[in-house]
Amino acid sequence: MKDSRKFVQVGTTVFTVLAWVSLILQVVVGLILLIGGGTSVPIGGVDVPARVVGLLNCLAGAIYFFVLLFLVHVVRLVLAIHAQVTKSA
Repeated sequence: MKDSRKFVQVGTTVFTVLAWVSLILQVVVGLILLIGGGTSVPIGGVDVPARVVGLLNCLAGAIYFFVLLFLVHVVRLVLAIHAQVTKSA
């Protein structure tokens, strides 16, 4: 049982690193598009300016970051509850 808990703890660390990497990469790419501009990007048959795509990329990066961190905290909370239940039993 201890091995599976350690595996899940390592998984939460991996997802935390993934959240930070995702945030950094998407914000960097978004800022490059915001600053540099460029040609319009066709999205769904509509030409969207590159600066709007950069802003949306930054926004999506923030959303991914907070969703991944939320999931990490939920898993850690479940692990803490499980540890308390097994400790008291």
